[in-house]
Amino acid sequence: MEYKKVVDSISPEKWRPLSDQLTAIILGSKNDEKMPSQLAHAILAFMKNGVLDTAEGLTPLLEAAFLLNPEKTIIILGELKIPNFESIMQKMPS
Repeated sequence: MEYKKVVDSISPEKWRPLSDQLTAIILGSKNDEKMPSQLAHAILAFMKNGVLDTAEGLTPLLEAAFLLNPEKTIIILGELKIPNFESIMQKMPS
């Protein structure tokens, strides 16, 4: 899945709520062993610099949320009325 393309389709006013929701998914996950260390380091760097709610910060957050809890991530995208979230669901691995 091309997470950057998904993030690029999201309007900037939804970045902060999406960032907050994705961060909650990641922090609440019990599947942390699925998170590649490189992805975790990228998220921590964006967090440290206070830019998780930017297009660049949302991209690794979205990837991590899909890895750790794809079902909940899809629900969040739907609740926030993210464009094309139905097509994102179709690209999800079964």
